[in-house]
Amino acid sequence: MKRIFFLLSIFILIPVCLYLALDRENIDINEFRLDSGYEEVRLSDGITSYKDIGDKNNKVIVLVHGATFGSLAYEEYVNVFIKNNYRVITYDQYGRGYSDRINSNVSIELMERQLKELIEHCKVEDVILYGVSFGAAVVAKYSANNPENISFIGYQVPLINSANIPLLSIVKIPLYGDLLIRGFLVPGVLKRIEEYEDLMSKKLLDHYIGQFNVKGTEKFFKKFFLGNATGNRLEDHSIIGNKSIPSYFAYAEDDTEIDSKLVEETIKKYQSPIVKKYSGGHFFASGIEREVAQEFIDSIK
Repeated sequence: MKRIFFLLSIFILIPVCLYLALDRENIDINEFRLDSGYEEVRLSDGITSYKDIGDKNNKVIVLVHGATFGSLAYEEYVNVFIKNNYRVITYDQYGRGYSDRINSNVSIELMERQLKELIEHCKVEDVILYGVSFGAAVVAKYSANNPENISFIGYQVPLINSANIPLLSIVKIPLYGDLLIRGFLVPGVLKRIEEYEDLMSKKLLDHYIGQFNVKGTEKFFKKFFLGNATGNRLEDHSIIGNKSIPSYFAYAEDDTEIDSKLVEETIKKYQSPIVKKYSGGHFFASGIEREVAQEFIDSIK
């Protein structure tokens, strides 16, 4: 009997206690988005927080953020785009930033639907898209299905077919998988920005960390990483390439999170795209956001 209790303690009770003790989610999304400065719209899957800035008569750029950073990280890009006389729409994808935490059927289709519905809500018929990392996957999915209203596409460190994420293969294990997400995966996502802290404003750093304190974020990320959201987008890129939509790629050859060889394979599917190679890894743009944004604008022109 003592041996059974001992085993239960080792394999069940202790993991459960650790799981409860490591819970960081202590704020409701409605409280988190107070005074955010974002507009809100209820789309078919939940509330989306967004900004629509600039003259409504100007050409529109929709900027789509990556897997972990919300749209607040791209304010420098927005400033450059506005300065160059564009109307700019940025938004937080579900599960990130100020938008609702969606925990059912987290998929690439969900993210595409959010982008499509937001574009329709903002009454945009001709759009320039700029996607960063996972945001580029969302842009590719949307563009493959809606090529008729897109005049230019920009991809920065585009996710083509899953990212290099340690521990992902074992988070499916009941109980232990949840503990690994709470104890290692989420802290790992937070730790990945440490070397860039000096390049970030306190406002952005606090926002990035704070979003992981919102109830439902952890469950969202589990379903996000285990679903099809980060799946293979090569077929989407083939469709886009065949439509001859003018396109731009910016990537880092030394990116440890995104396979640069796969990015280069994707580039070959496009007809004469503009390609910019950098060094500095997945976050090569940190500290030079304005320069990267201006290069994209110059490529459009």
